[in-house]
Amino acid sequence: MKKSITVAGVTAGPGQKAYGAVAIPDLLADGQILEIPFIVFNGSKDGPWLYMHVAQHASEVHALEGIRRVLANLDPKTLSGAITFCLPNPLGFSFPACWEVMTPQMNRVGLGDPNGILTERIVDAWWVNFVKGKADYVIDFHTGRRGSPVWVFYEGRGVTAGVSAEVVDKAERMARVFGAELLYKEMEPYGGGNTFRGSCVKNGIPAIVPELDGHSIFVESVVQIAARGLKNIMVDLGMIEGKIELPPKQYLLKWVVDERVSAVRNNKGGVFIPLVKMGDIVKKGDKVGIIYSPRTLQEIETLTAHKNGYVFSIAENPVKNAGDSVMEIEEILEVFENR
Repeated sequence: MKKSITVAGVTAGPGQKAYGAVAIPDLLADGQILEIPFIVFNGSKDGPWLYMHVAQHASEVHALEGIRRVLANLDPKTLSGAITFCLPNPLGFSFPACWEVMTPQMNRVGLGDPNGILTERIVDAWWVNFVKGKADYVIDFHTGRRGSPVWVFYEGRGVTAGVSAEVVDKAERMARVFGAELLYKEMEPYGGGNTFRGSCVKNGIPAIVPELDGHSIFVESVVQIAARGLKNIMVDLGMIEGKIELPPKQYLLKWVVDERVSAVRNNKGGVFIPLVKMGDIVKKGDKVGIIYSPRTLQEIETLTAHKNGYVFSIAENPVKNAGDSVMEIEEILEVFENR
């Protein structure tokens, strides 16, 4: 910005970056102060303010290396606008094996509560210091299923009452420009309407959730998608110079609350063998898998697609009891051809 900006008591002048931590006193039983570390970049020119974080869910760190590659090499003097990045869940980040015990349902408490439980106080701290009255756009990085494709979750028009079409359309633009091959459009309220992304949208801030492949943080293709996606958004918002890079084709899928709408289920217990792979396009009635008996080694059931759509996920564990979900097929709303 053409003027200095201050975040949680830390000031960055035009063309500067600064480091800091939001301290939350009287929170932990042993008397230690909890700190939420952050970086703020203040560009030399005016522009939008972008807020992003990673590892709200402690083990979902797979975007971190992609973010590092972009922000560690970002010269604030070439930036238009401002960026704030933080680690919003310091307890979980340090102790991911027990994060659910220490910081349960962090993504289900809306904007938090300064007088609430531990989780609500942490969320309130980063909402008040990093987002409220500052952020114009929000990226909430998460991690999807192991081996799943990268997708971007966002909200469609009319899902949340009182949200303007402009806010929803800006979020949709961010989702598309991020450049994942899959876009996941929320058509019904998710998480009781109390996710961080949903709460941002309620408050007039366009927000998206990129979900990265949960296989490994070191998968280079995933790192590149995260870095490219962040750059794409910054270029589209006029924050940095560059060219938006999109895949040749993007699929827009419909997200619904009831997972049974998407699930292919077996009627007989046994061992599941898929006959399709993730990313395949199938039609209703197509053969998508079989179940065989581990006792006789004979095929006992043929599984077919219950609707037209995109094979979004396939169960890793082949051992299935009757009624289990073996794969998810999602409805395709639109296909974008990028040339």
